[in-house]
Amino acid sequence: MKKILFLLLTIAIAFASCDPKPEIDKGKLDPNATITIRPAKGVKVRATVKGLTALEVVQQATSIHYHSHYFDNRYEETAKDISRGFREDMKDFDTPALKMLGIDVIAATGEYYRDLTYAKNVYIVREGGDTIAYIPDEVINAARPLIEAAYEAENYTEVYRLFDTAFTFKPIE
Repeated sequence: MKKILFLLLTIAIAFASCDPKPEIDKGKLDPNATITIRPAKGVKVRATVKGLTALEVVQQATSIHYHSHYFDNRYEETAKDISRGFREDMKDFDTPALKMLGIDVIAATGEYYRDLTYAKNVYIVREGGDTIAYIPDEVINAARPLIEAAYEAENYTEVYRLFDTAFTFKPIE
């Protein structure tokens, strides 16, 4: 009888110590995260081509503008013109890429803001208001469901990876 109890106890301990599924590190909310806007594939980084290079876009960019039915995360019947400026520390000249604040999509409180991910006609301007590049609507539309799915799963590691890879611009030729 003691042997059976010992055997059952040993089996119970063995099963209890098994980890059926390792936890995936979903990261934490990071109000200091940034959104990287990289040149689209095929955009010349530093070569002389018709129109601006990716580096020239980054050097000259002063702000990003877009139209969205969401403003401060409230749906508006009429789309609003929204803009955000680029400070010098929001320009990565090595990559080259532009940076936006991640809190434009996920607020410091953790609330998902739809202003940018539901935007249309996203374009980048230089001083004087000349449009020098744009983010195609299909890029925004492709990023939106991926960001929303990662956000719903509270997988901030994936959200921030998407912030770093999903958005690309094309210079105006």
